[in-house]
Parts: sequence; structure tokens; C-alpha cells
Amino acid sequence: MRLVHTQEPGEWLELLLEPGSLYILRGSARYDFSHEILRDEESFFGECRIPRGRRISVICRSLPEGMGPGESGQPPAAC
Repeated sequence: MRLVHTQEPGEWLELLLEPGSLYILRGSARYDFSHEILRDEESFFGECRIPRGRRISVICRSLPEGMGPGESGQPPAAC
């Protein structure tokens, strides 16, 4: 996985995600960096090729402060 700073593209970090890995993006990692899973032909960690396999993504997000049931900034109900 690669994290690239949205304002400074020269600032980036590559991480090795082993099968079964769980990662949580929060704070600066969530808001200041884009994240991407590398294409198969780019999938290397150092000199080691990392074969791509099936992956499952689960995304859980919190509502911003002031957005929720009974609060003035409440979002519309989901369909």
C-alpha cells in the first residue's frame, strides 16, 4: 500500500500489508494522505515482488461533530 501526501506528493510511504492485515487510517493519515493498493505490475516491497490476491475492504466512518440524530447539522436519512 502506498500513502502519498495530498499537498506534497514528494512525501510518501509504502507499507507491506500481509494477507489478513487490518489497517486503520485516522488523523493525518486519513485526511492528509491519499492511499492506494498498488497494481500488480507495481506490487513490490523493496526488491521483493508481492503477488496480488483477493482483498476485502470494510469501511467504517464516523460522522463529523455536530452531525447526528437530534443535532442541527443532521444529515438526511439513508434510503
